[in-house]
Amino acid sequence: MEVSRKVMRRASELLDDGVCFALCTVVGARGSVPGKSGAKMIVLPDGSQFGTVGGAGLEEKTKALGRQCLVDRRGGTFKFDLAHHRPGALDSLCGGSVEILVEYMGAVPHVLICGGGHVGLEVARLCEQLEYIHSVLDDRPEFSARTRFPGARHLFTARPEDFFPANDLRAYSHVIVVGYSHRVDTEALFHCVQGCRGYIGLMCSRLKRHEMFERLRARGVTDADLARVEAPVGAMIGAETPAEIAVSILGGIIRHHKGVAAENQGDHIDGQQDKIQDIKPFRQRQGS
Repeated sequence: MEVSRKVMRRASELLDDGVCFALCTVVGARGSVPGKSGAKMIVLPDGSQFGTVGGAGLEEKTKALGRQCLVDRRGGTFKFDLAHHRPGALDSLCGGSVEILVEYMGAVPHVLICGGGHVGLEVARLCEQLEYIHSVLDDRPEFSARTRFPGARHLFTARPEDFFPANDLRAYSHVIVVGYSHRVDTEALFHCVQGCRGYIGLMCSRLKRHEMFERLRARGVTDADLARVEAPVGAMIGAETPAEIAVSILGGIIRHHKGVAAENQGDHIDGQQDKIQDIKPFRQRQGS
């Protein structure tokens, strides 16, 4: 059906834009029904729709199921009888029956990587494997180059104080701060906690976190805002190399994306930055 192709194109656009939605598809039809097999409809969080599964009462019921699917983050298969004289049927004279599959289509994470050094590079590589969208911010041109990050959605060569006020952070579901300088990271975090309502992660040791948070408090950042920062970022897996640290970071992002509660990070906090220090010799410009 022509409309279904249009719906699928729109679904692809929504996924790329990081918008969740419910995808409703007629998977079975018997007798006289308004929506034939393959008809599709998108239901958005605001209740609006794109496409149709047949209109009238069937469509309103399906839209309600789509909205509930978005709340529950899971869908299902639902059968509707369109002969009003039958028990439990919709108020319809069509006479047939339809089966509709309602699927939860979660928004694809869009990760803003603040720092294009060794860890940032490995995070980008894992994002590609997971089909997560990623963008990179670094004030050093060679660390925000297309040759270094060929799969990035956007590449920004700018200082945090220039980038963040000029950009809408709602485009990013997750922001991770893995820069080469504590001064640059502090500036990035200052803007993140004020402008990013999603996940914020910081690669740090206990001392670095304490020092950075104290600087931010001195600039008026509240404890409530700082409590939103996962510091250190990532899951406790004993990561040592940049690639392993990236796995840890993506573990934290996946955990947040899937709505899984975070584990106790206490034993993790010093180990992460200690390992970063261990790999300093081969990445002099990455810093901490």
